[in-house]
Order: sequence, then C-alpha cells, then structure tokens
Amino acid sequence: MKVVVFDIEGTLTQTNAIDSECFIRSVREVLGVEHFETDWSQYQFITDSGVAQEISQRYCDRPMSGALTKAFHEHLVNGLRGQPKSMFQAIPGAIDFFSALVESPDYAVALATGAHEASARYKLETAGFEIADIPLASSSDAVVREHIMLQALDRAARFHQARFSEVIYFGDAPWDIEASRNLGWKLIGIGPRIETDFRFDDYTDPSAIQSCL
Repeated sequence: MKVVVFDIEGTLTQTNAIDSECFIRSVREVLGVEHFETDWSQYQFITDSGVAQEISQRYCDRPMSGALTKAFHEHLVNGLRGQPKSMFQAIPGAIDFFSALVESPDYAVALATGAHEASARYKLETAGFEIADIPLASSSDAVVREHIMLQALDRAARFHQARFSEVIYFGDAPWDIEASRNLGWKLIGIGPRIETDFRFDDYTDPSAIQSCL
C-alpha cells in the first residue's frame, strides 16, 4: 500500500487568497502589527504558527504566549467563517480524485497543512470534501512543515495499521519542493506556482495523475 499525503490550500482548495486576507487581518487586529512582510516565502517556517510567531518576535520583540496564540487562531477561524461560502471552492476535479483514492484499497490518504487545524477543516468541508476519517496534521501540531508532514504520515500508518511502500506528496508551492526533498518523498505538483517533474494544472485528467502514482 502507498500513502498519498495532500497539502490543502492551493492543492485541494482554491483558498490561498482568502486565507492570506484573513491571516493579515488577524495579525493586525490580534497581534497589533499594521505593517509587515506579506511575502510568506520570506519567513523561516511557512506555516500559520511559524509565520505568526516570527511576526510577533520580529515586529513586537515578544514570543507568542499560549493565550495570544489561541486568540490569534480563533480570530483567524472566525474570519474565515464570516466569508461567503462561495469563496471556498475545490480545485477542479479534486473532490472526485481525492474520494477515489480514499475508496481505493491500494492507497492510504492523509492531509498535511501549514494552516491551523480548525481553519483547515472548515475550508475543506465548506469546499465539499468528506474528511471525517482522514488522518490530518496541521500547524496546530508543529511549526515546521516537515514535522507536520511526518505527523500526517505517522497518523496514517497508525490509522491503517500498515507500513507503506512509498510516500507521495501533493503540493502547490516552492516550499513543498524543499520539504518533500528533505523527507525523500515523491512530489506531484498542482497549479502554476510549482515547477517539478510531475505537475498538473488541476485534477481534471485523473488517469494522467494516476499514472504518476
């Protein structure tokens, strides 16, 4: 059995823009930082927790306390929930492709996201994905992307009580290339932001993607 680990934003859901908008608003209204770097590639750890912690340290000269972290993530989730549901769309073909893998006896499926768990689940469920029994790891579990991915792998192994012959990761951003390379995972890119050996605009040609698994 192979395991397929999916990133979420930009990989399964078309939510990068609204996610950034709500994140920026939370930084301003919870952390009190009005002007800050919004090119996320300039941060050391490109996860919700990692970026928020670095902004707090860099611009406020303070670590994020547990209470502040909780307030930040609650504000972010509430901001997402306040958006029109039409803002949360799946990448074309993603729901059918994802569902087919979940139902296949040849694959285990897991989710690994740099977002906070509650916001990740909200985006997926609002976009139409069935994820109740899917192992998921997020920046609620770790700050470093590779650690999140390994947590997702571990949860999938325990859920399926299996050893996997190969790990395949779906991602959409340059930092997904680095993370998958660091872990030695096979990478399949989705969308225009990523350049890798196996890349697809979306999931509307599932047989082509299946041939890469």
